[in-house]
Amino acid sequence: MSAPAHGHAVWWDGVTARRRDVTLRLDPDALAILENGAETARWPWPDLRRRDAGPDVTRVGCVSAEGLARLDVADPGLAAAIVARAPAFETATGGGRRFRTKVVIGSLAVAVSLVLTTLYLLPLVAERLVPFVPVSWEERLGGIADKQVKSIFSAETCDAPAGRAALDVLTAKLVGAADVGTGQAGEGVRIAVLRSATKNAIALPGGRIYLFDGLLQMARSPDEIAGVLAHEIGHAKARDGLRSLIQAGGSSFLLGLLFGDVTGSSTVVFAARLMVDGSHSREAERAADRESARIMTSLGRPAAPMAAFLLRVTGENAGKGISLLLTHPLSEERLAALKALDRGTSEPPLLDETQWQALRGICRR
Repeated sequence: MSAPAHGHAVWWDGVTARRRDVTLRLDPDALAILENGAETARWPWPDLRRRDAGPDVTRVGCVSAEGLARLDVADPGLAAAIVARAPAFETATGGGRRFRTKVVIGSLAVAVSLVLTTLYLLPLVAERLVPFVPVSWEERLGGIADKQVKSIFSAETCDAPAGRAALDVLTAKLVGAADVGTGQAGEGVRIAVLRSATKNAIALPGGRIYLFDGLLQMARSPDEIAGVLAHEIGHAKARDGLRSLIQAGGSSFLLGLLFGDVTGSSTVVFAARLMVDGSHSREAERAADRESARIMTSLGRPAAPMAAFLLRVTGENAGKGISLLLTHPLSEERLAALKALDRGTSEPPLLDETQWQALRGICRR
């Protein structure tokens, strides 16, 4: 029985994703592909290569055609006739290698574009977008991030009555000196202590500020903690938390596009984690430092203790989990700048000794 000179196959042209039923004609010099009786393509016999396929189909590719172009031949007799005419059919080079190279190059291009978008475009978008986000929306976003932060650290808010009263006194003084204008994000600043050994303090969108008990226990004076909280109030006034959330959420969304998960919940979770573990821009940190110094000096208290405190925290806890260094990278430049802004002491401590000890015990049951 002679081999068939023609037969049917399924063709993908490598340009569109449409499946096309075609007829194959085995000419002396090439495999002719016909659709509705008209010749659509010709694949020279030396250019044909085997492509991976299931056990019941012979998949044919062509090194001179589009990288994704292929024919699926289900008829064993027709497939055998094609293989017999293609001298390099089993060669694992040519189009397959070029296609894999294109895939690798394309993947690298996507990865590079994601990195560049994350590093340069997203910060610019966030900077331009923040002024147009209503405060009410920011507060709702802050509520979502708030739940995620508490979940990440498995932490609850500390509320021992005496400690809470002392924190309220300190908050009132700091917020009063912050001069937050009507309608600004920092207008509704709320400060709380989280029961966690983490040595950190963060400002979430909507004016939520959290001081972690691990950091509170390292402080030696009210001025040290007041300086840190004033720094976070500076972030809240500048809406840095919202800016970070937009950037982190944008990065998460881009990764979701890449890996196929763009659900809102996963984006917010990932963004919240990046907010906690990431850092603000250097300029945002400098601005928050200046605001901290301004608040402390307006209250007649020194600005330098915060700098000494941060240096002590980062020095004693370098490399030990999440520390203040991650969200507030300290440098000699910042340390010198804070000391230069210091105006000394002209007023009594912001908390007396009894209040200070009560604040330090706010997480004790």
